[in-house]
Amino acid sequence: MNNVAHIHTDKTPVRVHFIVEWAEKRNLKQSDIVREIGADKGLVSRWFGGTVPKPEYLEKLAALFGTDIHGIFRHPDDDWLAQFFKDKSAEQRERAIDMLRLLFNENKTGTNN
Repeated sequence: MNNVAHIHTDKTPVRVHFIVEWAEKRNLKQSDIVREIGADKGLVSRWFGGTVPKPEYLEKLAALFGTDIHGIFRHPDDDWLAQFFKDKSAEQRERAIDMLRLLFNENKTGTNN
């Protein structure tokens, strides 16, 4: 029963959060996080191993990383897009998607599709 195929095994962390990636993106070491938010170094080490921080630490981490709490559970490379679209109307989001489709030639036209 354990023969499930995993895709993107090199990209998908076994943890549910992206604290390690956020720290890397902000050039922060574990010791920096310990100092900045006042957490115990063993606790920060466990977060890097996959443990989910308690809510009060999630708030501090989000502030340190420059995102919201939900952002910690998104890869930092994906978070900017979510933040960008957060306050846009449905019409604005649809227009942006249409522009991206044109840019990446998804709606092929002409004689070759």
